[in-house]
Amino acid sequence: MRGNTIFKVLALILTVSLLTACGDNSGSGSGDSNSGDTNSSGTNATSPSSSDDDATGDVPPTNDNEIPFADNTGNVGPRVNTGNDPANGIYVSQNGNDSTANGTVDAPYKSINTALAAAQPGDTIILRGGIYREGVNVRVRIPNITIKSAKGEWAVIDLTTYDNGADEDSGVYFDVDSSGGRLQSVEVVGGFYAVCMETKWDWGDPADRTGASNITIEDCILHDSRYDVIKVKPNCNNVTIRYNEIYNSGQAFAGKLQNGEDNAEGIDNVNGDNMVVHNNYIHDICSNAIYAKGGATDVLIENNRIERAFGGGILVGFDTSPEFFDITVNPQYYENIRCTVRNNLIIETGWEGIGLYGSKDADIHNNTLVNVANGGQYHSAIYFGLTYQDWEDYAGRPANVNPKIHHNIVCQPSDIVRPMIEIRYANELGGMSALDGKPTMNDNCYFIEGQSASFYDFRPGSVMENAVLSTWQSHISGDSGSLETDPALDNDYMPTNPQCVGMGTLLPLTVQ
Repeated sequence: MRGNTIFKVLALILTVSLLTACGDNSGSGSGDSNSGDTNSSGTNATSPSSSDDDATGDVPPTNDNEIPFADNTGNVGPRVNTGNDPANGIYVSQNGNDSTANGTVDAPYKSINTALAAAQPGDTIILRGGIYREGVNVRVRIPNITIKSAKGEWAVIDLTTYDNGADEDSGVYFDVDSSGGRLQSVEVVGGFYAVCMETKWDWGDPADRTGASNITIEDCILHDSRYDVIKVKPNCNNVTIRYNEIYNSGQAFAGKLQNGEDNAEGIDNVNGDNMVVHNNYIHDICSNAIYAKGGATDVLIENNRIERAFGGGILVGFDTSPEFFDITVNPQYYENIRCTVRNNLIIETGWEGIGLYGSKDADIHNNTLVNVANGGQYHSAIYFGLTYQDWEDYAGRPANVNPKIHHNIVCQPSDIVRPMIEIRYANELGGMSALDGKPTMNDNCYFIEGQSASFYDFRPGSVMENAVLSTWQSHISGDSGSLETDPALDNDYMPTNPQCVGMGTLLPLTVQ
């Protein structure tokens, strides 16, 4: 069990209160200038063998009721660390000696960075259990390096006590030449980012904008970073983030969004293509739990449990400085292209549960949203937002195009004052709409205890305010098969109302 007991108690209290609000019948932001942004220590030793590559190559389901996930157990968070260590691994131990080490289990290094300096491409750095305070980030500079805890043990990389002069360092830093790297069954505490992938995007050579790619982060506990927990910079492609616990971002802001201006995501992806994020437990996030923006293409976000994000839950696109777009493949400056968001459980957000910003061809289905947009001021449960892209004349600022939103459940308590769905419009920059045309929607379940759901469209020529579901359906000529009824969520947030079977998450997402 993890040592983070206080969050488990809070989560249990929250679960009981939300299930009551949703009719359980079972009886039971902006300001970060890094790479395009404009807008307690665990004790669970976990991980499978490094040969478990089930997330790569996931394909969409062939029908709405098929469970498409590589792991159908529904478990989220780190798995038990039972995978065998390679015989030729390079060992690091708190009892090691950098001067006399040869990297064997009997003569380990003391410093992770010293072991990395001795490593060759393809090597595995094996950390014996304990806390490692390197004083600077753990920097991977060569390709195909794995850093993992020894089988059955748990290593912690701690950057909470470093010299203040080094406070720009990230916990584990995959340099531009580290493609193919893997971080496995390791806890990272603190750092500017807990884990960061570097890019050459803004190094001054437009002919070489490569980034650290094909990186896997799995079965880790990552928390208490000063800003984002995981940072994916432009052209850091094919990043897989799976089976991790991610929490307490934004310690530079005391871990809480202040006036909507702080920026410290759980996972922050700026123009990294083919990212896969699945089976993670993400909670207590300063701003947004996950976003993929800046032109990020073919991203898959599935099977994650998200709780207590002060900003949004999952954002498909957001707001990016225009210099971080690749306009050779994305001349319209779309923030996100062809993202799939499926089978995620999102509980308690201050802003939207799921938001779309400047996206193209997004597919949002079989997600369950509970007590989202509860901050009382901003956005809606499902939100169509605007991207300003630094107000630059040459930026695109596109509306969302061709979103598909189906088989989702939104279940809200009685004190929610924000709409179920909102389409934004702004008069700035000659007028900006958050949606071009009509969304493709069907078979969603909407519920607010004790009141009717409301739907808004602020676009000129089609303004609709405080509309009921039937008016919304007529307005968009869609959302057929959708209904407003209590899904009667059980203790695992699965619907017990027969009318809602096949909607929302298709399997319980439970913390292992």
